[in-house]
Amino acid sequence: MDIEKLEEVKDVKILVFGDYIVDKYIFGSVKRISPEAPVPVINYEKSQVKLGGAGNVINNLISLGAKVRAIGCTGYDEAGNFIYNTFLDKGVDTTFFKQYPEIKTIQKIRVVSKTHQFMRIDEEEVKSLPDLYYLYLKENIENILEGINAIIISDYAKGSVNKEYASLIIENAKKKNIPVIVDPKGNDYSKYRGATLCTPNMKEFREAVKVQIKSEEDILKEGVKLAKALNLKYLIVTRSEKGLSLIENDSKRDFPAQAKEVIDVSGAGDTVISTIGILQALNFDIDETCVLANLAASVVISKFGTSTLTMDELISKQLDDTNFKLLDVSTIKNVADELKQKDKRIVFTNGCFDLLHAGHISSFEQAKKMGDILIVAVNSDKSVKDNKGDLRPIISEKDRIKMLCSLEVIDYVVLMDDKTPERLISLIQPDICVKGDDWKGKEIPEKKIIDSYGGELKFIELKKNLSTTKIIERILKVYEKK
Repeated sequence: MDIEKLEEVKDVKILVFGDYIVDKYIFGSVKRISPEAPVPVINYEKSQVKLGGAGNVINNLISLGAKVRAIGCTGYDEAGNFIYNTFLDKGVDTTFFKQYPEIKTIQKIRVVSKTHQFMRIDEEEVKSLPDLYYLYLKENIENILEGINAIIISDYAKGSVNKEYASLIIENAKKKNIPVIVDPKGNDYSKYRGATLCTPNMKEFREAVKVQIKSEEDILKEGVKLAKALNLKYLIVTRSEKGLSLIENDSKRDFPAQAKEVIDVSGAGDTVISTIGILQALNFDIDETCVLANLAASVVISKFGTSTLTMDELISKQLDDTNFKLLDVSTIKNVADELKQKDKRIVFTNGCFDLLHAGHISSFEQAKKMGDILIVAVNSDKSVKDNKGDLRPIISEKDRIKMLCSLEVIDYVVLMDDKTPERLISLIQPDICVKGDDWKGKEIPEKKIIDSYGGELKFIELKKNLSTTKIIERILKVYEKK
């Protein structure tokens, strides 16, 4: 598999069409029951607004490094303006994206306390997009498809993806040999006829074929019938912990899931469809596409609170099954923000971790017990030299990262170029920052930052006579005697 080809993602442009939704979260705490009715009273703390539906697919594509052109409609309301302005902020091509006053933008409002969702309020009208927009797309379809490498249709069954719109996009894409990948909904798949690839999950697949699925043979038989009826090149059934099943011609090939532990499945479907879209745009063959889409899903569901991944994570996962824990600075901030929304206590520690030893392991174990998620910042080679001189590090940053990522106790690793962790702590704002007890009574550069946002600084016991310097000294003595 040509992994280097993944780095060409920056040259890929994906067209996205579908139902655009705003996901709004209202967070609060519950301390009493209402005297008016037997319902909890939630004291409002904060709210958050996110892109949902096809918008989350766009989030995934951008996170993976692709360029995006969006088509579709929202209203001229607060939710619609949020979607449009967020697209602009993210660099999405909105040339052919429209807003109409007669459209009510779909909004899903969730009321949450800690990790418990008390209520969801849906503001939606399920109906087709205006005829005026269809005529606009039809007149401009050549320009819309110009420079596009793949198309994703993200159907949330809210009315945007009807037969008229889907056929217009699919038929014109076929003329230009542009692959069309569909994330389907509902039980009428006839509107997807002629698409390159369709990715129902197991529940959606059962609804589409309208028969009971009891065995692998049933999946093959009904999958082949569905693919032929719709003139699909491929049908990929996503099967949660069982991975993916690919139907091609008259055969089925299974690609088992690769996640060792399922922590949070939110957003995995959008990650898979986005990854498949990019890989098809890059002309990966279908088996390679399934393998890498499985890898993408395994990264997302193996960590808390994030529904996107980066291409660096995917490449690292392909090259090494543990290095997906390594995140860049901007990604670790996004991950930390989402973890906090789920009320996860983030613990942070940092160091060179040159010649990893039992003392380091003890420190990590003590730190992890203080919270839910342990983020470890490791000094880069340059940073180690700045701190400890030109003779260090003994072990390169690449190998030090690999060792840290292989430790189950560590959740995420981030490479730190600075001499001190002040900038990283300011960015992540962990709940608890951990230092060795040898720092007690000393000036700690990052303490002011920790205090400024209400974090805690805690000390852990260091194992006596265990340090990289002492290990090096003992090695030198042993070899001097020889």
